[in-house]
Order: sequence, then C-alpha cells, then structure tokens
Amino acid sequence: MKKLNFSAFAVLTIALIFSSCEKEPTVVTFPSQTTPLVTSQLHGIFEENIKNETEKWNVIPDSTYQTLVTSNNYFVRFNHNTFTYSNGQAIVGDFTVEIVDVLTKKDMLKLNRPTFTNDGELLVSGGVIYLNAHQNGQQLSINNNAPVMVSIPTDEGTPMKYFNGVVAGNNDFGWDESLEDEVTIFTPNDTSWIGNNNSLSYNFTMDSFGWINCDFFYNSTTPLTGVNVILPEKHNGSNTYVFIYYSDINSVANMDDYNFDSNFDLGTGYSTPVGLDVTFVTISEVNDTFYYDLTNTAIIDNHVEEIDELTIASESQIQNILNNLP
Repeated sequence: MKKLNFSAFAVLTIALIFSSCEKEPTVVTFPSQTTPLVTSQLHGIFEENIKNETEKWNVIPDSTYQTLVTSNNYFVRFNHNTFTYSNGQAIVGDFTVEIVDVLTKKDMLKLNRPTFTNDGELLVSGGVIYLNAHQNGQQLSINNNAPVMVSIPTDEGTPMKYFNGVVAGNNDFGWDESLEDEVTIFTPNDTSWIGNNNSLSYNFTMDSFGWINCDFFYNSTTPLTGVNVILPEKHNGSNTYVFIYYSDINSVANMDDYNFDSNFDLGTGYSTPVGLDVTFVTISEVNDTFYYDLTNTAIIDNHVEEIDELTIASESQIQNILNNLP
C-alpha cells in the first residue's frame, strides 16, 4: 500500500514538474513602422499596385440588398440605405464602390500592408479588404444602422480578430485591434448570412470606409531573437525597404533603420522566433536607380544577415520580382 501511494505521489510530482516547465506562448512583437521618405520613388510602386488591385462597380440604388463578388470571391453586401451622403441623406442616382481584396502575404507586401499592429504585435492574416464609395468625386458615408456585410473565404476557420488599418506620420501603416467589432466563422451551407455556401468564411460588418484585416496574434513557444540586416552604405532607411517574408505563416513584417546607417533591425527589445524559414525582401531606390535582393534563410539566434551588394533592376522588373514571390 505504501508503495502504491509513493508511486502515485511520484507520478503527480513529475507531472507538476513538467507542467511548471511548459513555456507559455509569447506574442511576437515588432517596433512601430518607419518607412522611407515620401519623396522616394518606392512609394509609387505601392501606390500603383493599390490602384491596379482596386476593383470598381457602378451601383444603382435598389430597394433590396445587393451583393458584389470580388476577384478573390469576397462577398460584399449592402442595403438600399447603406450608403449615404455625408449629411446622412439617401443617395440619388448611381455611385461607385471601390474594393481591394487581399488574401496572401505576397499581395500584402506588394501593397505595403505588413501584418503587425501599431503596438508591434505580429499578426497572421485571414484576409484584408479596403472599401470606399463615392459619387462624381464626392465622398460617401456608411449608415451605422445598415452596415456593409463582408464575407471572406477561408480553408482553415482559425478564430480571427478585427483590425482597422491606420496610416500615420510618414505614410507609415499599421493595424489597430477593434474591441467593438467581431469576426465570426460560418460553415458551409449556413444560410443565416451572405457568402459562398460551399466554403468556410470569415464574416463581419463595416460601418466606415478604409482597410480591415482579419487576423490572429502570432504566438511563439520557441526561443526569440533579434535580427539585423546590414546593407551597403548607400542603401538606408531613407530609400530602402527590408521586409521579413515568412514562409510558413501568412505574415509579412518590415525592418527599420532609424539611424540611416544601413543597419536594419527589429528595434531594441523586439524579436522573432528562431527556426522560422524566411526571405528577406529588399527593395531600394537611389538617385533614380532601383535595386533589389531576395535572401532565403532560416532565423538563427542573434541573426545577422550581411548583404554585400544589391542587384540593379528597372521598376517593372521590381514589380515582376514581387509578383513572383511564393
């Protein structure tokens, strides 16, 4: 009997030891984004991509719900009184709805919409949408009592949170979590909401125009490390972007060179998980000449990536390189 009690005690003790040793997931964080000066021609690449990815519909007000289906199979539904003039009055005549739909990290990089919050927390995206509407150049509004309904297709159905895109300062972009809005998951053949009834979807409403991202915070149980990318002297934070393009998660982040000394890092106290496969995507513009570099690697402890030379390319070649990212 004593032996049995001792065995049980030993098992319980071992279980407690292992339980206490389990590492709690850590939310991976990055510093606030600082982008190259707005005078850099690199901004034109992203602006052109956003323009090219913008789908437009001419909408005639109807007495019933209308649904727009985007190229990535987003369903965007609204009522006859959803869109109004800024004074709240109902729209008279047809108007234009603009949508950008983004599902992949490649397109997020191409549009310079990296997946981390303004507080530096790394996100894994389930889909991004930009929505706007205007009539003959006049900006319209959304009726709070009749918001736009959005459905984004997904293969996974991982629970997501709702983030608003915010542009600040030097055209810096980041995401802020909304505590008032909710992303719900709808299963195939669920007829209680809009969407493609043959697939899972993330559904939510929008009561204002702009960028929305469905994400979850990337948590890591593996060791974290700082990362440095060192470039030739003329390529620095005033004229160069360095992105971390993650291979196995739908995420992309950017690195910063606050001192303009060609040493890009994640900032003091910020880190990324060891062992992740990534591509450092570097694009630069110096004196009207464009450059790029793609470096594939796995993150190691105290990672330092020295890139001795960037390749000269035309603007169109830069676009092709971004288009061909995996």
